[in-house]
Amino acid sequence: MIATFLDVFLIAAGPFVGSFVTASSRAWPDWGRIVKGRSSCDECGRRLRPWELVPIVSYLIQRGRCTACGNPITRVHPAGEICALLIAIIAVAAFDGGWTLAAALFGWVLLFGALVDLRTFLLPDVVTLGLIPAGLGLAYLGRGPDAFMQAALAAMLGFASLGLIAWSYRQLRGRDGLGLGDAKLLAAGGAWTGPFALPWIVAIGAGATLLIVVIAHVFGRKASAETAVPLGPGLAAGCFLAYCLPDLIQATV
Repeated sequence: MIATFLDVFLIAAGPFVGSFVTASSRAWPDWGRIVKGRSSCDECGRRLRPWELVPIVSYLIQRGRCTACGNPITRVHPAGEICALLIAIIAVAAFDGGWTLAAALFGWVLLFGALVDLRTFLLPDVVTLGLIPAGLGLAYLGRGPDAFMQAALAAMLGFASLGLIAWSYRQLRGRDGLGLGDAKLLAAGGAWTGPFALPWIVAIGAGATLLIVVIAHVFGRKASAETAVPLGPGLAAGCFLAYCLPDLIQATV
């Protein structure tokens, strides 16, 4: 009964969490805008009324525009709300009990990091470094000391692999092509999923990043060898899927 209530709560809360996560990512690193401020239109500054803050629904009813000034509302808001809902659904489908909550929180924190990276090309340490001890702790609580050691090894391997690539690129090209934030994020993914999932995280991350470039190209944003593309969103998707998919597949078989 409690598990069912938690599942329903997480799915119902997903879009609202997504709204908060999206607003927080657009305010970062100025946390005061979230703690002290009220939601307002990015263009005209008018404070939004309660019925304009219903996730996804308000955007559709308003046809993606502010009712006061008529300027478009950035699509990041509904996209973040939908992603947060999908994260909750996947977590509920893959896990039971407290592990469902852990998976949903993992996904929502990754979503925040991904949205910040899309806007700033930076991954906040509060996400990357914060998820490492959380993953190690869950590994110990769930499967014991051996799992903890494997998770710690995966975290080190994840950081070392992308860190080495970033260093090598800098030596060859004389500029940064891969940030240490990506290495920290892969370390966090390793802490949550273990060493054998690291190649899958990188593969999913690279594939998702390539998809972003293709979609941008289709909509007229031409890419070149000098175009900066954030890897963090793809890696974040890879971390979450690598954590959830084995249990999701097992639950559906």
